[in-house]
Amino acid sequence: MKEKTKADLIKELTGLLRQNKTLSKKIEQLSSQHTPDKDENLFSKIFEQAKIGIVIVNESGKIISVNKYVTKTTGYTIDELTHMEISEFTHPHDVKTSEILFEELLKGKRDYYVIEKRYIKKDGHILWAKSTASTIKDKKSKKNYFLVFIEDISRQREIEKKLAGEERLIRLLMQNLPDSIYFKDIESKFIKVNYNKASKHGYSNPDDMIGKSDFDLYSQEHASQALDDEQEIIKTGKPIIDKEEKISDKSGRSYWVSTTKLPLNNEDGSIGGTFGITRDITTKKETEIKLHESEERYRGLFESSADAIFIMTDIFEDCNNAVLQLFGCDREDLIGHHPAEFSPTFQPDGKDSVTKANDKIELAMKGTPQHFYWKHIKKDGTPIDAEVTLNSLTLNGRTLLQATVRDIGERVYAEKIQNAVYEISEAVNAAEDINYLYKRIHEIISALMPAKNFYIALYNKEKDMLTFPYFVDEFDPPQPPKKLGKGLTEYVLRKGEAVLIDAKKDLELREQGEVELIGEPQAIWLGIPLIISGKIIGVMVVQDYNNEKAYGEDERQLLIFVSEQIAQAIERKANLDAIKSYAEELKQLNATKDKFFSIIAHDLKNPFITILGFSDLLLTDYNELTDEEKLFYIEEMKKSADVSHSLLQNLLQWSRSQTGRIDFKPKNLTFVDIVNENALLLKLIAQKKQININISIDPSTSVFADEDMLNTIIRNLISNAIKFTNRDGNVNIYSSMLEKFVRVTVEDNGVGMDETTRSKLFKLDETHSTFGTENESGTGLGLLLCKEFVEKHGGTINVESSPGIGSKFIFTLPASIH
Repeated sequence: MKEKTKADLIKELTGLLRQNKTLSKKIEQLSSQHTPDKDENLFSKIFEQAKIGIVIVNESGKIISVNKYVTKTTGYTIDELTHMEISEFTHPHDVKTSEILFEELLKGKRDYYVIEKRYIKKDGHILWAKSTASTIKDKKSKKNYFLVFIEDISRQREIEKKLAGEERLIRLLMQNLPDSIYFKDIESKFIKVNYNKASKHGYSNPDDMIGKSDFDLYSQEHASQALDDEQEIIKTGKPIIDKEEKISDKSGRSYWVSTTKLPLNNEDGSIGGTFGITRDITTKKETEIKLHESEERYRGLFESSADAIFIMTDIFEDCNNAVLQLFGCDREDLIGHHPAEFSPTFQPDGKDSVTKANDKIELAMKGTPQHFYWKHIKKDGTPIDAEVTLNSLTLNGRTLLQATVRDIGERVYAEKIQNAVYEISEAVNAAEDINYLYKRIHEIISALMPAKNFYIALYNKEKDMLTFPYFVDEFDPPQPPKKLGKGLTEYVLRKGEAVLIDAKKDLELREQGEVELIGEPQAIWLGIPLIISGKIIGVMVVQDYNNEKAYGEDERQLLIFVSEQIAQAIERKANLDAIKSYAEELKQLNATKDKFFSIIAHDLKNPFITILGFSDLLLTDYNELTDEEKLFYIEEMKKSADVSHSLLQNLLQWSRSQTGRIDFKPKNLTFVDIVNENALLLKLIAQKKQININISIDPSTSVFADEDMLNTIIRNLISNAIKFTNRDGNVNIYSSMLEKFVRVTVEDNGVGMDETTRSKLFKLDETHSTFGTENESGTGLGLLLCKEFVEKHGGTINVESSPGIGSKFIFTLPASIH
């Protein structure tokens, strides 16, 4: 789609504003033209046909009615909207302001209000709207309703944003472009110039040039020619593109320029002047002249090869265009210079570049051709992997060298990448554990670039934590896990892209508040995000404290390329380790459950032996048994049946909790009511042993818990306390507040427990039958359920006990949410 110009955007914005104004006038006119008895019918027509959203809400903000425009704009149905409050689809950032204005409207402090705010559509997108709210008085019910007009200004906001962006770009262009930019009226007088244009003519303020013409700046000849050119553009509308010319200014200075001029159109399409861009190409033109002379002498030699070719002795004397492209410089930058000046101090094999170059030149000058690998450096500092050939030749009686330099960077780069990827893949298979893999990755990176200081940081989004599983640094110690802060590592996570930061950039980021200094300041820092399927799992970092040129764009691109393989390797190895760990954990868990089921089977079997044995006696010896014996057998069978029933109930609840089939539906509950209900259920059992149940809980205490689970917890703990308390004993239940939790204690003065018994509580493979003070039986499964359900609520449970003194079971539950 064709990109809209600034004028198009302004025209579209003006049209939107005009439509809004016309609609408002129509509503006012319709309101004034109708009589009161037609108001209702008129309002209905306006309400349904209006091209603006209309919402009626009551005093609590609940939506009473909306028109079709609202449903079309927001995507909600009328039924959905009339079950909502207007704040429910207001953007969270705008809710507070809207509520304040609505409250003022409600209290009669204002008759209406107008606000630009954001609504959230059903699909989650943002709707910018101009919202106008006013009060409607219902004379019959004496209630206030509120009429809200919602005018979609999303397009208007978008246009305004684009306009602001265009203006910012134009301003940046005018301020920073090194070329001269200028706008002239129909008389060829300046109406606007950029900073560079003004400074070239000695003006510190571009506005000082407004109203002047080329006759005030240049020679008569150039000014006249420029005027003729511009008047021709105004007349024909045809631009002048890249016109090269030599000009003289008022000071007599002559220089070469390249000029492009175009017609400046008014809003109605007529031409009201011109605008242009002029670039100083003096250096370029002078260089072209000299190069042309040289090309005449060596054209056949140089232009026959696509490789960079030098003619040299121990210094460069001539070169072809391929050399200039390869080194990114002008011919004058090279001629008369030694090859070592475009090389690092040392070559990759550790030899000094000057010495090694001189040795190669001497051998070649003596007639021994040389072919070797060489590390060069471009004018901008970018390194070049080159293959160099030196051959001697004779020109005009002089012995010279023809040096052919071929850029093999892509080949070297590809080999490095290939080797690194292969070694990373091999490392995953060879690594015994994840730590060995991290170390191997460090070794592989060290072969590609300086990596004395290297670390890998992993990010856990769920916990919002940054960990440093591998950290090697010559100054800073290994870093502990931490929440996200403002380090450079976190900066990479926020940016989601590789960043190369030198000391200057680091200082700028700190001054902007983007980062904070952590540890020793470095000369250069390179951070690469580790990304898998679009998700950032961490950051890989190399840094150098001394050499600011240790890393550049090549290193950045290289690490970006291998980062995906490294991320996959880390993820794959971590998954393999996790699988091994889970397998071992599952093995242990299965063994524990096997033992648990063995215990439960034993405990479940015993009551049935009693029931079967006594029932058999009753059947076979019924007539011979006394009434007392019959009653004894029936009571024992009842006890065994109760034990079996209790065990099966607990076992069923436990199995459902393990398989996730118990619904967890927490809500605010008055805690004392729950305790009283369960104490009442157990009252008869306590009375048989003449045990008092004492409840000391503040009636205002409220917990946020699942009612069924809470009943199970309280019932099991009270029952347990009664079971192990002697006759005439006491069971005390009380609570206290701990910030956001309620601390509950179920205390008895019963038999208590030793350390060995306490250590077996709450363990799946340590459940055991323990008889109460009057031979009440149990399995310990009830306590397992208590622990499961307490922890499901985010609480904890523990026990304090001493033999002969009693026990305290203490657990916590979240306090009510208000």
